[in-house]
Amino acid sequence: MLKQLSQWYKNFSLGISLKLFLAFWLVILTSVLISYLVTMQFRHTPTQEQANPEQLKLLTNYQQKLAGKSHIRLREIQHKFHQKHQQYLIFKRLSTNDIYTPRQRIWSKVKNYLKRHPLENPVTIDFAFTQVTSSQPIMLNGQQFQLFIASEPHHKRLVSLVNRLPVALRLILLLAISFLCCWLLAKSFTNPLIALQKASKALGDGKLATRITKFDRRSDEFGDLARSFNQMAQQLENNITTHQRLLGDVSHELRSPLTRLQLAIALAEKNMGNSAEQQKHLTRCETEVDRLDEMIADVLTLSRLEHSHNTFTVDEVELKTLLTQVVNDCQYFATSKNVTIAIKGLVSCTLFADSKLLASAISNILNNAIKYSPNSQIVTVELSQQDDKIRLSVIDHGPGVPSEMIAKIFTPFFRVADGRERSSGGTGLGLAIAQQAIHLHQGDIFAQNQPTGGLKVTITLPALLNKNENNTSL
Repeated sequence: MLKQLSQWYKNFSLGISLKLFLAFWLVILTSVLISYLVTMQFRHTPTQEQANPEQLKLLTNYQQKLAGKSHIRLREIQHKFHQKHQQYLIFKRLSTNDIYTPRQRIWSKVKNYLKRHPLENPVTIDFAFTQVTSSQPIMLNGQQFQLFIASEPHHKRLVSLVNRLPVALRLILLLAISFLCCWLLAKSFTNPLIALQKASKALGDGKLATRITKFDRRSDEFGDLARSFNQMAQQLENNITTHQRLLGDVSHELRSPLTRLQLAIALAEKNMGNSAEQQKHLTRCETEVDRLDEMIADVLTLSRLEHSHNTFTVDEVELKTLLTQVVNDCQYFATSKNVTIAIKGLVSCTLFADSKLLASAISNILNNAIKYSPNSQIVTVELSQQDDKIRLSVIDHGPGVPSEMIAKIFTPFFRVADGRERSSGGTGLGLAIAQQAIHLHQGDIFAQNQPTGGLKVTITLPALLNKNENNTSL
């Protein structure tokens, strides 16, 4: 039996809502109890003062009217007196020490005081909520009475109502109010935590679209926590979706050259005796292997740039010199298409950068412009500096990009054409690599169609980067 009870106790656990509720409730009840005990120490004690002249005069006059009368109904006299003077008349039978006060509970304190304290001389007793003035004894109905006059109580209605309640009912009211307040407070704390717990479990189970939508509009710390969770979940979903898409794209892109490579090997084996045909197919194999090597190198470069949160070693780079070298290198490819690269506004701009990485980014953008430019056209490179921003633009006269697709051209393997043919050459990763490289340099890159036709790709870079923040190698 004891073992079962011990096991039950180990398995028993209170929910977080109930734990917080009990904690809050105990704190509030303890605070109320302490406050009550402290308040009792400073409770107002009735004090006797010199008789109030106005009350004493009224009481004396009324006492003279009643002197010597018999068969007087005390309750009736009290009622008439209150209606006429808006004050209360209290009787004390001296022989039995009975007190006749109004029937409201608020007068119990006055009644108890008058029972315990014989008042032989006219005085005024201050009860905080009313003032009571005493008189000399008087004979009524053949018995000796003492009259008191009390002013209208000035307790607030709610306080007066509470004071009239029995002690047990007051305790029940306190427990009910504290229970409701603590429960609402506990629920306001635990609901966001429970929602976060459920959302975290759903996210861990692979439901990447999970978001906390009920509390993310709150302006308190729970709202901040919900928004941070949603931001984390969104970033996680984007990363995983991007990786899944990238994996699918790489698989698709590798399939075509591998298929052609297999076909070329098969044809080379088939033409073992024909050296000319065999050499043709072997050359094709070499071309496809080069393409595979280029694609794998680009994928690795993109992956390193996307996932490297480390900064990189920077040197002071003269962009004018770097750009001239890149243009000279790209001119060989441009010459094959009879395309000319023209440089405008070649100003001296110095910045801290990784020269190889920045040169690779500019080269990818420039080669992409040459690739899509018609033969015998001009690709323009513009370099300018305004304040602390360096602006480099590459403008071609090609077909441009549909406006709804401009935001996607920096996506890995994205091509404007619906088909995934490789007639244009390249791996489809050049602009994606360029974007990651520019972002690592704290810059920005965007594209826009030219009104006269063609595409303009613009790079903005800060003229000065914080070298201290870029001190480790990629």
